[in-house]
Amino acid sequence: MNALDAVATPPRGRPLATIDLDRTLIYSAAAIAEGAPDNAAAAALSATARCVEIYDGRPQSFMSPAAMALLSELVGVAEVVPTTTRTMEQYRRITLPIGTPRFAITSNGGNILVDGVPDVAWSRRVADLLGTLAVGVDAVFERLEADAAGAPWLRTMRIADGLFCYVVVELDLLPPQVVPAWASWAAERGWNVSRQGRKIYVMPDPVTKQLAVDEVTTRLVNRPSSSYAAGDGVLDQPMLVGADAAIRPRHGELEELGWRHSNVAVTEGRGLAASEEMLTWLLTRAGTMVDADEPDKSALAPQMLGAGDEVLRSSTIDRSIPNEGLR
Repeated sequence: MNALDAVATPPRGRPLATIDLDRTLIYSAAAIAEGAPDNAAAAALSATARCVEIYDGRPQSFMSPAAMALLSELVGVAEVVPTTTRTMEQYRRITLPIGTPRFAITSNGGNILVDGVPDVAWSRRVADLLGTLAVGVDAVFERLEADAAGAPWLRTMRIADGLFCYVVVELDLLPPQVVPAWASWAAERGWNVSRQGRKIYVMPDPVTKQLAVDEVTTRLVNRPSSSYAAGDGVLDQPMLVGADAAIRPRHGELEELGWRHSNVAVTEGRGLAASEEMLTWLLTRAGTMVDADEPDKSALAPQMLGAGDEVLRSSTIDRSIPNEGLR
């Protein structure tokens, strides 16, 4: 390469790895042993799993020691971005073995945290996008409430971070026409509905995890040399398809739907075993793209907000929204 080529070609940054949390990276007590061959193996998994989230004084989410070690290794070779539909406060209950990541995406792309602090400029952009819709989140909630209030199948109904709605239901009592009716109503107004197990999400069409991932990509001084993603749910689909390559576990909503894509690998294992397999897959691919002799140049671009625009991180955990309601 001559000197002119060196000037014309911008240096590449580290690979980007965007990773969903619940049932991809972290698991509830009930999900730990999914896929275990027998009760003894299930008990062994539960005994060795390490708690990464406490909720109402009780252990809530877990990782395996191997997965924790793999994640710690991954951050050494890639820009790891936790990417979740959880609210900001729900996300902050989690203690990952990598400290506070430079970027995290919460609220299904509705919020970007930079060094743990909500990015105000991104919040303004999201608010502008929501303002283009035919109806706002309050009107969506009112529509859901008209059908769900007092219904025997309703367990929880909330507005999350002022951005979208979710409903937790008793599936065996849910009338079959409810979700299609909501989906038809929402589609005409710029929203979409998905049912993932007992959880029904009503999301604004313009705001997705992938939209936030694209924004994070622009915030890096050097564009990532490659991008990888991992996730298990319908709401992860744009992120999985949008990456250079991706992987999903052999469990979760996408598995139940039988969803396949040429860009997305599928694990052999389920439960905690799948998390280890996905992290190994990410590490193998990200690690092969990094020059070990080249220093990490993926610092924040100088376009970041000034201190006057920052929103201070609250130390108060929002316990009004049960963890089961969100991914």
